[in-house]
Amino acid sequence: MAKQGCWSLLKGGIVAEFTGVVEILLMVVVSVYSSKAMEIRVDNVSLQPFTAKEWRSHQDKSIDKVIRINRVVFIAVVYLSLVNLIQVRKKKVSFKVTYSNGTAAEGALILILQTKSGFPFGCGMNHYIVTDEAYRQWFASRFKVTSFTNEMKWYSTEKTQGVENYTVADAMVNFAEQNGISIRGHNVFWDNRVMQPKWVKDLPPAELMKAATRRLNSVVSRYAGRLIGWDVMNENLHFRFFEDKLGENASSMFYSMAYHLDPSTTLFMNEYNTIENSKDHTATACKYKEELEKILSFPGNAGLKAAIGLEGHFRDPKPNIAFMRSALDILGTMGLPIWLTEVDVGGGPDQAHNLEDILREGYSHPAVEGIIIFGGPIAAGFKCMTLANYDFEPTPVGEVVDKLINEWKSGRRQVRTDSRGMSEILLFHGDYRVKVSHPLINSSMSINFKVTKETENITVLLQFDA
Repeated sequence: MAKQGCWSLLKGGIVAEFTGVVEILLMVVVSVYSSKAMEIRVDNVSLQPFTAKEWRSHQDKSIDKVIRINRVVFIAVVYLSLVNLIQVRKKKVSFKVTYSNGTAAEGALILILQTKSGFPFGCGMNHYIVTDEAYRQWFASRFKVTSFTNEMKWYSTEKTQGVENYTVADAMVNFAEQNGISIRGHNVFWDNRVMQPKWVKDLPPAELMKAATRRLNSVVSRYAGRLIGWDVMNENLHFRFFEDKLGENASSMFYSMAYHLDPSTTLFMNEYNTIENSKDHTATACKYKEELEKILSFPGNAGLKAAIGLEGHFRDPKPNIAFMRSALDILGTMGLPIWLTEVDVGGGPDQAHNLEDILREGYSHPAVEGIIIFGGPIAAGFKCMTLANYDFEPTPVGEVVDKLINEWKSGRRQVRTDSRGMSEILLFHGDYRVKVSHPLINSSMSINFKVTKETENITVLLQFDA
């Protein structure tokens, strides 16, 4: 979206599935929403080639980068336009080990175990989790964050007007809490008329407002303080059921109501095709940004904890990763957390490879703070993107997910201290258990600590009693 009187950056990319000599014609196609005459200038046109190997290398360097925001110190490649937003995935941790008299403990062995990942990489969950023990074990052994696929939606909890039933949703929340799994609430409202409870679709405006207010108060209050986020209005760029019935500020009003009921919970605007489909002009990054800014500027929403929810339903045979990156860059300028909320990939021989490309791009982008994939075992009815067969053995897609879960954590590591009693290591964000021992003395110690994006480089001090 170009602004008058200034230069605007247009960026994106193409993927060529062949090798050889080619001619590339660069065209600028401009849609002008004005009858006034205007002059358009194009300058600094550049086309930079990347091999798949080079693109992956850039992603890996982004994951390892270390940035001190205040002093603007950079290691590796950074997104210069996002300096104030950069979220590193790792931090340098220094260990200093001494004896009780303060002298350095040279040669001490430090065993490091990451007990919990600091990056929310999760999976959608459905009602089969309530009754299927194998599904419960499969899920809890892998994921610590989730969204329910349908069970919290209005058409699931109030099929008949005035008769609410949260039995299944409550059971799923209990399972998640018992297993340390965080929950994104999905969703309070869906702006698509087709996805309303049958009795809601033809309510007159006054009755719809009364029913919607009761719904919002019920579901938000019921789970207040137990969720990490809510999709308050789902897909309000593609659809406008509530806007047509209740006015242009319907979404903004519902966000305000949810915020005042549960002010500590992050509220998402959830949308599709913003990162996955460059041909859909309804939900471009610029239009998404404009709509969310409108919601945040609504009276009473100044303190709202907002976040950007991008569904990520990729259906093209080859995902446009360059387009995905450009959309994330644009939305990253808002300074809000970005989550990929419902990532799945259409079937085909390249499904597993395409999913890996998408997940790596999301994880390596500094503005992305969480990813939830929408897939699961075939036994739980997941057919679009199946992660496990009926015996809960991983499919090729499931193998990709398991590989990345392991790759994006530090696992078990060990280091030894130098002559100063010091040792340094780069660790992923998360929770850690550390045990220190020395070969010359019969003594050891253990300590727990966290590595987070909020802290600068960490120094862990340990002292032997002997």
